[in-house]
Amino acid sequence: MKFLVILLALIINHYWTRDRDVLNDKWFVKFQGWLAQRISGLPAHLAQSRWLYPLLVLALPTLTLGLLLVLIDGVALGLMTLVIHVAVLLALFDHVNVNGLTARYLESWRRGDYESAFLLLQQRWHQVSLDNCDDRSRLHEEFCRFLLSSFFERLFAVIFWYLLLGPVGALFYHLGFLYRSRVSGHSVAAASELVLRLVYLLEWVPARLLGLTFSLAGDFVAAFARLRAVLLDLDRSAVSVVYACALAALGSSQRTLLVREEAGAVGEATTVLIDAQDALDETAFGPYAGQQIEALLALLNRSQVIWVSALALLALYGIDS
Repeated sequence: MKFLVILLALIINHYWTRDRDVLNDKWFVKFQGWLAQRISGLPAHLAQSRWLYPLLVLALPTLTLGLLLVLIDGVALGLMTLVIHVAVLLALFDHVNVNGLTARYLESWRRGDYESAFLLLQQRWHQVSLDNCDDRSRLHEEFCRFLLSSFFERLFAVIFWYLLLGPVGALFYHLGFLYRSRVSGHSVAAASELVLRLVYLLEWVPARLLGLTFSLAGDFVAAFARLRAVLLDLDRSAVSVVYACALAALGSSQRTLLVREEAGAVGEATTVLIDAQDALDETAFGPYAGQQIEALLALLNRSQVIWVSALALLALYGIDS
């Protein structure tokens, strides 16, 4: 049934062209406020426990969903279970229409309205590390990171944990992801640090699997070599691993190496390799960046096709459950 659920959720997510504001993450903020109030009313020895709050943030919604699935098991020949599974995935997927957002961003980018492109990204992604649009290369890099982090954190990792542990596992990962997003940039207590490490572990395998998928969907040699280089790098975040593998998978057509001859120390010619992105002037960078974003979006779409095909084979041989 998992293959059917994932297929239905991906199809609905693809053709749902409007932003799903009803399914945004504001519920998590309200839930955190409600939980903090309830904990403050507990006896002092419980309310002051540094582990209680993060534990309940992750456990309460997860246990509630698990109880609901137990109660509706077998209702209407399993149709209710199917509906709940699909609804959970749609709720955990990114509520922003990424394809539509990318089209609007590229429209602003190509007409030279970089401030509009920056504001569009800033409105939809609160992790932007830029204050303005003066540095176009940084703006381009930030939007590429937005695409990859959205695809990984709000789609691929959710599907990965759904495959392993069902909707309860997918929700548990998503709650950890939201918790990390809320504490990012603030002082982190020991209990919160434990949650951050847990999320890091939950993302470790999916990030490397997605990097492998990029090698199959793009430049295999370059992407696989990059994956091998970052495979056991414990200092890299999951999004950093995904970003590095995605850039490599875009292939030599996106990062062409130019050859320049220079005189050596004894007058002999020396061959120097220059990254094309560094060699681009201000006029050429705009079209190049737009083409790279389109190529990146195509890479993400091909990666989805690969995973749907793999899941179809698993379902065909009865491995899916």
